[in-house]
This record gives sequence, structure tokens and C-alpha cells, in this order.
Amino acid sequence: MIRRLLGMLAVVALATAASAAVPSPSAAVDGHQFWTLPQGPGYTKSARVIGHSASGRRIVAYYRGYEGAEHVLLVLGQMHGDESAGRRTAEFVRDRIVPRERTGIWVVVSMNPDGAARGTRANARGVDLNRNWPTSGWTSAGRGGRYWGGPRRASEPETRAMIRFLREIKPDFIASIHQPLAAIGSSSRGVAWQRRLASNLGLPRRHLGVGNPSGTVSPTLTGWYDSTLGAHGVATTIEYGASPPRSFVTVRAADGITKAALVR
Repeated sequence: MIRRLLGMLAVVALATAASAAVPSPSAAVDGHQFWTLPQGPGYTKSARVIGHSASGRRIVAYYRGYEGAEHVLLVLGQMHGDESAGRRTAEFVRDRIVPRERTGIWVVVSMNPDGAARGTRANARGVDLNRNWPTSGWTSAGRGGRYWGGPRRASEPETRAMIRFLREIKPDFIASIHQPLAAIGSSSRGVAWQRRLASNLGLPRRHLGVGNPSGTVSPTLTGWYDSTLGAHGVATTIEYGASPPRSFVTVRAADGITKAALVR
């Protein structure tokens, strides 16, 4: 009888150990299922609406990490509605990645929900959001074209929402994901971070210009952040290829970006 009882206790102990080692689903937040992994004191998860699109769709930011994090990464999955691969990376980071202690990850799956719904590069007003940022390189030329920067600097509610949010959180690293040029945008700032990204993702570093005049700052998220809030961190464009495999945009990209940002 004692031997049988000891055997039953051993089985229970093994089952308990196994269940503790395997991620298990926790309560959903904003309709999304998260995964529970070992976490230290002060670990938190949250979701908040940071703004609305031109058509009134919500732009949501998700936080995973520690209160008062000393080191923060922002992953922006999509700015152009016809570039969908980065959304899968952002969703994977949001749902599966737990940062190490004293760090945190913000995730914005898409800052262009109208373009995502329509399958268009631009937002609902025909503006390329990555040409709409208020820098010296902004221009209103090209109305109706694929790369129109809008009627004025930061004219779009999506851009203004992200500006307010970035001014608030001031991340150490921003990974802004695009397609299809298959490269890591290079600049003189954050070279070690860029090199880690290039190595982890197997993509070359190279200049990714947008055609703004020489001596001006590109009217992009990365150009604006680096020139305005560069004392707090660095923003980098990550360009996937046209049709990256699912395993790349989920496991490899999520792991590679978060490790490059030193939050894992």
C-alpha cells in the first residue's frame, strides 16, 4: 500500500514539473490569448488604445514586461497596409515572448488598420504614413501617388497617435517592419544593434532611402525618431523579402529582434 502511494506521488510530481515547464494559455486581453511563462515580481501585461485611424479604427499598443523597465523595445508590425508579414511577427512577440527582468516590450501590430483592411499601402485618405512624419525632408508633392506624404506634416491621425505615444514611452530600440527589400536599414546611429539584427535575421545592412533632398531628414518614423528623440534610443527599418516563410516571420524574427534589442 505504501509503495503504491509513493508511486502515485511520484507520478503527480512528474506531471506537475512537466506542466510548469510548458507554456500554458492565460486569460485573454482585448480578445487575444497570451502565454504564461516563468515571470519575476513586477511582471505585467496590458493593452491600451493609443489613437484611431482616419476611419475611426483603433490603434492598440500592448505591453509585456516589468514595471519601471530600464530597457524597452517597441515592435511596429505594420505601417503599410499591403505589407502583412510584419504583423505576424508583432503578433508572435505579443503572444509568445516574455522579456527578461527589468526590461519590457511594446507591440503595435498595425498603425494603419484602414490600409490593412483595404489591402493598400496608404491609409484611408491616400497618404503614405511613412512619408508623413514632420521632418525637414517632408513634401506634399505627388498627391494621388503611391508615396504621397499628405497635405501637411503629420496631417494623419495615425501619425499623430504614434508621435504622442513615442514621446511618452521613449523606447531604447524601435523595430519598424516593412517589405519587400530584404535588408536592415543602416545609419550611423545604433550600428551594433543593426549588426545584431542583420546577423540574427540573415539580412544585409544597407541604406534605405526615400528620396528626400540631400541634407534633410527623411519624413519617416525612423528619420523623425532619430532626429527628435535620438537621445533616448534608435529606430531602425527592417525590410523582409516579398514572401518570407512563416517560420521566419514568427519564430526566427521574433527571437532575433528581441535578442538584438537585449530584452531576451
